[in-house]
Amino acid sequence: MADPLQLLRTTLGEQLAGLRGVGVEELPPALLDVAVERFAVGGERAASRDVSLVLPRDWEQLRHEEGGAGRPIPYWARPWPSGLELAGALADDPTMVSAGARVLELGCGLGAPSVVAARAGAEVLATDGAPDAVAFAAHNLALNGVTAEVAHVDWAAHGEALVARGPFDVLLAADVLYLQANVEIALRLWPRLLKDDGVLLLADPRRAGTRDFLAAARGTFDLVSERRGDDVALHTLRPCRPPAR
Repeated sequence: MADPLQLLRTTLGEQLAGLRGVGVEELPPALLDVAVERFAVGGERAASRDVSLVLPRDWEQLRHEEGGAGRPIPYWARPWPSGLELAGALADDPTMVSAGARVLELGCGLGAPSVVAARAGAEVLATDGAPDAVAFAAHNLALNGVTAEVAHVDWAAHGEALVARGPFDVLLAADVLYLQANVEIALRLWPRLLKDDGVLLLADPRRAGTRDFLAAARGTFDLVSERRGDDVALHTLRPCRPPAR
């Protein structure tokens, strides 16, 4: 019987090689040394709510190999607390994402929030600026038995194309404002992606960039913030309604 993990490595290798335009043998070994891990999300610990993620087994080794090749640090390749807490928030409150809602995840990484949104019956578009992340996210959606669209999206280069796909009912973003350039683009782009009655769910480990974004966005969004876990805040932003006449 074929080894399921080896089959996964093979299909991932073919996709990643195609995305990079290289042979499979030229990929960093740590990128294909993968494991499947299960993560409990949300306050109710039930196996049916777990999210399974295929991910590089040794992130530090992958970072070393990518750095040696002059490639960016693969931040996408870790299940960061903000992403898991955002997935947990969606699992805990089914009203956040309803069946049929159009959902866009920005900077999806391994895709845990998109998995939970797709389980709720939403029409999900999971995006990331790293092509490798898109390949892993697609596998993770399939691994969890849900269907969603994935796409490589660079906010600066593909912002207008993303706007043309909208507007969306729900925007999901977890720990994506770690660069000031991201903050500036988000302030210009995100309001254009959201319906007038939509919601932006932003999970973040209290980064300075997020404080800057929230301060600048107060004239555009109504904001409610809550603590999730030890180090993550969940910010719920809804477009301000014009005053009644």
